[in-house]
Amino acid sequence: MNRFNCACFLFFLLLVNTFAGRPKPRKKAIIHRKTLHEVVTSYNRSTVFPLKLSKNNRYFVTQHNEPFLLNADTGWLLFHKLRFEQARQYIDNRHSKFFNAIFLQVLPPEPNLKNAYQSVPFNTNGDFSDPNETYFKYVEDVVRYANNQQMIVGLAPTWLDFDDSNWAKAQKQNGTEKCRNYGQYLGKRFSKYNNILWIMDNNQEPIDGEAMQKSIAEGIKSAAPNHLMTYQAASPQSSTDILPNKTWLDLNIVNLYNKKIEGVDTNKPPQNYEFLSKEYQKKPIKAFVSGGQNENDGNEQIVRRQAYWTILSGGAGHCYGSSVWAFEKKWQQNLNLSGALSMSRFYKILNGLPWELLRPETSGELVVSGQNNIDNNDYSPVAVLPNYRLALMYMPVGHPVKIDMAKMKGSNLRVLWINPKTNQRWAGGYFKPRAIRELIPPTLSDDWILLIGNVGKK
Repeated sequence: MNRFNCACFLFFLLLVNTFAGRPKPRKKAIIHRKTLHEVVTSYNRSTVFPLKLSKNNRYFVTQHNEPFLLNADTGWLLFHKLRFEQARQYIDNRHSKFFNAIFLQVLPPEPNLKNAYQSVPFNTNGDFSDPNETYFKYVEDVVRYANNQQMIVGLAPTWLDFDDSNWAKAQKQNGTEKCRNYGQYLGKRFSKYNNILWIMDNNQEPIDGEAMQKSIAEGIKSAAPNHLMTYQAASPQSSTDILPNKTWLDLNIVNLYNKKIEGVDTNKPPQNYEFLSKEYQKKPIKAFVSGGQNENDGNEQIVRRQAYWTILSGGAGHCYGSSVWAFEKKWQQNLNLSGALSMSRFYKILNGLPWELLRPETSGELVVSGQNNIDNNDYSPVAVLPNYRLALMYMPVGHPVKIDMAKMKGSNLRVLWINPKTNQRWAGGYFKPRAIRELIPPTLSDDWILLIGNVGKK
């Protein structure tokens, strides 16, 4: 049974074990179901990767064509700051929290810096043609361990900043031929690992460096054609805003900051959902994931909002802007921040649903009132299955909402409320597919997920 045909059955399982009526919030609903994560991990581990793109290019699939919801974390400076045992601690923690990807910088922050073992990446300072075997062996050790934990590793070959600091100047000095050879070296070295995602550039528009980045990318692709590749642009932009029509660009990263918080390079970022909804409409279609707000600059609700907005706008995954990324003194403590726990529940909640089949509902006919303005932080997007037998809404702030049930398909509609912070669930009643109904979440002080689905035979 494919996920489209079993969507209503999944929703029935969500509700059949949920208490009837709408009890007080302290009562937790009881749900028993086998998640997609359990299904996927029951396969032989060696055959899950490499990831592929779905037939419609909207999301990732495993080698068994099972949808793969990318739930990534930023551990950018791992090689620079951590030894292997510490790296294992970080990876194990993220794996236990249902993260399935980590994003890392291959090189240290500056050309004159070393890794945690005091090894330099190049025997001649900044010379891409002279890689240090010892340095890249450690990178390989971490990639191998992450592969054993069924985790994707997003590797950034160079890390560019807003000016000639970091590796931007060194990249120019090396030129296109050395950059291409460096890419080939990386591709050959890591081609045997199926858990690699390459992340080109970072935080710098490639006005001067585009030719070098292109050379590195083409070098990698020539040696590792099965590895997916993307490009992370400066906020607020996506990959194809800067690099349209690149044959090596397999997917987009949408790099965003919260509208009410100044970004690193703009005072007036667009609202996240507003930007994401435009990404969904781009042609040709490319899967896209969002790069999230650093939790130090926001809070756990902003983290959840960005993640759910991404999926409900048609995205394929989200990257948590973890405050662990620089591995400063309290990094072990920060592994268990509330935002990380929210991302664990984000994965478990959505992976129990046919998330990859949802489409943004933008007609304005299903939600009569309560969706709020798309430019606001409390905008409540809704997505539906193409057959309108399941609808999912995310509310950043709980509030009454009016739904035209006649727009839904089926003979008996049931309502379920899910608290994304705790994963607790409450039944919200059942309705015939007619008339406009006002639905009220269990509390008005939390963010909520609203599920409406058919549980009848028709």
